[in-house]
Amino acid sequence: MNKKLIALAVAGAFASYGSVATAASATISGFADIIYTAADDAAGPAVGVAGKNTSEGKFAADAEIDVIATTGAVTARIDVDLDLTGVGDSGTLEQAMFAWDLGAVTLIGGVFNNPIGADAEDAPDMDFTTHSVVYSVLDSQTQRDGNNITGVALAGAVGPVTLTGAFLNDIGGANEENSLAFVANYSPISDLDLELGFVTQDDQVVGAAATTAGDVANFNVTYGISGFVVGLDYLTASNVVDSAYTIWGGYTHGDFNFKLRAESVGWEATGMEDHDAITFYASYAANENLSIALEYKDGDQGATTAPGNTANAISGIAQDGLATLEFIATF
Repeated sequence: MNKKLIALAVAGAFASYGSVATAASATISGFADIIYTAADDAAGPAVGVAGKNTSEGKFAADAEIDVIATTGAVTARIDVDLDLTGVGDSGTLEQAMFAWDLGAVTLIGGVFNNPIGADAEDAPDMDFTTHSVVYSVLDSQTQRDGNNITGVALAGAVGPVTLTGAFLNDIGGANEENSLAFVANYSPISDLDLELGFVTQDDQVVGAAATTAGDVANFNVTYGISGFVVGLDYLTASNVVDSAYTIWGGYTHGDFNFKLRAESVGWEATGMEDHDAITFYASYAANENLSIALEYKDGDQGATTAPGNTANAISGIAQDGLATLEFIATF
């Protein structure tokens, strides 16, 4: 289940990925994410040349352990990310937060997943193996890894709409000013979810060039019926990025799931070409706690960009094709 702030606060989604181990009022859950990468480097740079994807032909293994405890009206959560194939084994905090049920509203504080945008942070929650361009733009603006933010938020229902307001550290981390975030969620009918979000960011300027996207607005919608799902995620910003969008659709039949995604990023700078990508995805639920997925993502950074599989730092799109085989095991 998506662990985004709004889900945590309103839907009570302090849920685990699979079965849980329980000690008193605490639950422990998590997952292992194993990915094999095969990059299409036929026309790309040679080994050792900038632009070559160093993950080609390699396995990567990441994991996460989540601990959740509830006492009365307060729930605490700590998520620990484990990078198992980096320079050395490492553990970092993804989330460290509390949610206090005050009746009409819920108060959330700490480090938590960005509530803005449709794409989730963790592999079991994601619709594809790779993140969308909208997620990549947001992640490039946040100081913390994994598109996470730090501060406090208040969420509550106003009629059929759930509203969330957050007072945050500057999401880029370099400014004295604070960021403010606002999110509205509305589900007018079953399986139709609408979200409108906005986050402020004080401009960081070096000379005459803005170095952050500034204020960011996002709208996303998903609708599912009879095994089919379609979605749109659209972002616009005051600097750097003019707009970014993701459109996707999918169909689930039994244990099989098939999806297609088209996305693009347009830039504010004159003469910079759009970054575009098409992604094909298929997954199989081999077991209650094991899924297997194949994905092929074909990216285009524009005619002026040399071939290569290094993804752009903001759009997340590489110039060539990228194929992955993914195993996700949950507990």
